[in-house]
Amino acid sequence: MLTRYLHALMLLLLALPLTVSAQNIIQQTEEEENHFLSDSLKVTDVPEGIYAWTVDGRFGIVRPAAFDTIPHLFQNEAYTDGMYGQYNFLGNLGSPRLSRIFTERKSGTFNGQYIFADPYDFFLTQPDQLLFTNTKSPFTNLTYHECGGKQTGEDRFRALFAVNVNKRLGLGFKIDYLYGRGYYDSQSTSQFNATVWGSYRGRRYQLHTAYFANHLKTSENGGIESDNYINSPESYPTKYGTRDYPVNLNKTYNKQDVNTFFLTHRLNFGFTRQEDENGNIVRIKSDKGTSRFATIDRKETEKEDTDSLTLHDVYIPVASIFHTMRFDHNNRRFMSNASALIQGNYFNDFYLPGDSTNDYTRYYRLDNTLGLELHEGMTRWLKTGLRLFARYEFYKYTLPQLDSNGLLTRESTTEHYLSLGAQLYKEQGTTFRYHLLGELRSTGRAWGQFNVEADATLQFPFLRDTLRVMLDGYIRNEQPSFYLRHYHGRNAWWDNDLGNQWSIRAGGRLSWKETALTFHIENIRRYAYFQENQTPYTASDGTQRATYGVSVAQKSGSLQLITASLSQNLAVGPLHWDNVLTFQATTDRDALPLPAFNLYTNLYLKFRFARVLDTEIGADMRFFTRYYAPTYSPIIGQYASQDLENRIKLGSYPIINVYANFHLKRTRFYVAASHVNYSNGAGRPFLVPHHPLNRFTLRLGVSWNFIN
Repeated sequence: MLTRYLHALMLLLLALPLTVSAQNIIQQTEEEENHFLSDSLKVTDVPEGIYAWTVDGRFGIVRPAAFDTIPHLFQNEAYTDGMYGQYNFLGNLGSPRLSRIFTERKSGTFNGQYIFADPYDFFLTQPDQLLFTNTKSPFTNLTYHECGGKQTGEDRFRALFAVNVNKRLGLGFKIDYLYGRGYYDSQSTSQFNATVWGSYRGRRYQLHTAYFANHLKTSENGGIESDNYINSPESYPTKYGTRDYPVNLNKTYNKQDVNTFFLTHRLNFGFTRQEDENGNIVRIKSDKGTSRFATIDRKETEKEDTDSLTLHDVYIPVASIFHTMRFDHNNRRFMSNASALIQGNYFNDFYLPGDSTNDYTRYYRLDNTLGLELHEGMTRWLKTGLRLFARYEFYKYTLPQLDSNGLLTRESTTEHYLSLGAQLYKEQGTTFRYHLLGELRSTGRAWGQFNVEADATLQFPFLRDTLRVMLDGYIRNEQPSFYLRHYHGRNAWWDNDLGNQWSIRAGGRLSWKETALTFHIENIRRYAYFQENQTPYTASDGTQRATYGVSVAQKSGSLQLITASLSQNLAVGPLHWDNVLTFQATTDRDALPLPAFNLYTNLYLKFRFARVLDTEIGADMRFFTRYYAPTYSPIIGQYASQDLENRIKLGSYPIINVYANFHLKRTRFYVAASHVNYSNGAGRPFLVPHHPLNRFTLRLGVSWNFIN
């Protein structure tokens, strides 16, 4: 195995000079393009001539973004537990995951009802996360991560291509394929994504559109039969390999198709003004073509003779009409063709006839938002911007159902939501910015659900650097997800009348130099969650086993939680030490279990070798204190609170990775060893009950950028 990695690394190093010489880098863009792409980030780590941005999923607002060419932590892109190791997952690449940091979890039905895709956010890209690009030359990126062998290895390959037809019109596509064979029996993952997108950024009309097609397949093994295979291997007369450990399920799968069409466009109304080379406003032209000398800005200069000036046009939108549409067509299938004996030894409940499981749900969502925006600074008296919008959501769900004769059929349910809302904002200037949004939603029968959210940023010079204060919070009253209220399947079935969930969160972030402190408090009333149900029994070999089921619980009162996170990066010469420490406390550890402390620490040397090869060599560690970690239910593909009578604590086990990370011109590559501290029978190497982590593995990754 080591020889294989060394050969791959040698081939990579030999190919790098050819790769670098083939790249044609754009040195600069036209001045008008810089004005058009206002607020573009001034970064040095992105390929020259390429600009990237994201688009707000509701209002279609362009947000400048940095293209992913930063070498730091590149090796962590291969880990399902996240860049800072804060996610619990089943051990295999691309398996379902859940953040241990509650404030990072997706919640609320204002962002959609399809919960089955949430545990796969490691792989899935949402419309507001997609990077749109503007490039003068075709741009290609190839990224590959791998580890292990043909029977147990993990691979992920991504290919991205972007090109501009002209200054305004850009197109691109992305292919992403992930395959985790799994070091334990019946835990393989296979995920495929194809994404195409296009953007047109004219002065008066802008359009962004994309289509995401995803197919996800996860083999479910229900965990190993006994944790003693990992924790006490000496108690068994035979030395087992990871593939030999008995697991609870086989021939059991979760399959999903997650497909999204996204479109946002806007029509701007405004005027064109001319600026000289110093940024002074000289002349204003309306949309009708008339012109006059400018008299509206302290920077402007009145000149009767402008022939000697170098002028350029800048279009200033005053108002906009925008429309955003999203259409999701998803489906999920839970299949189990395991023998009746295995199913009877694992599943606790059976609601449908037959000797196999083939649950199916189909989900449609059509979301349209139409709005009017009055842009910030349109007059000297209106310093804030205003967005007024109306939103209509249509949902259709299809679930198994039994007719009056007891025969299996399918039944569809539709839901409609109408929302009215407004947002005040200030996004210009460097000292103070804010957003304040409020929306009221009707289910078609009654109004009552609402969402109010706000954020503000204040920054100013402090001790030769910038002190930044960010505040955020929300108040929400919303109905729990449809699948918390209704689910029909062979091994889980419910139709719940759940009350609306109230959530109030307030907090902020204080940052200065390499130090950042984040703090949030939250109160949740009528918190709805999944609850595991176990029925213990004694197997024929005398071992204690259990059957498993899952249901929905809703807390009658309120629970409170506190989250505080300290990020501190230290450097002395080439030695760097980065740390993120998070503290959490919850008043109900049964409904919402959270670790008290979660730590990520990274110690590394950073230097440049031979004046061309940027190098990072170091080790990082993930650690969290013991708690009743959420368990995973393959029946619904979701995480749930453990059964209260039969639960175990996990944590207080460090996971240490060692790496060497390199960056040469437009190429990044690394060699890493993960879980180097694994020792058979020592500690409890679990993030999720009964799902052990992979042992020590070697990893290799590379990413090329081509501009030609």
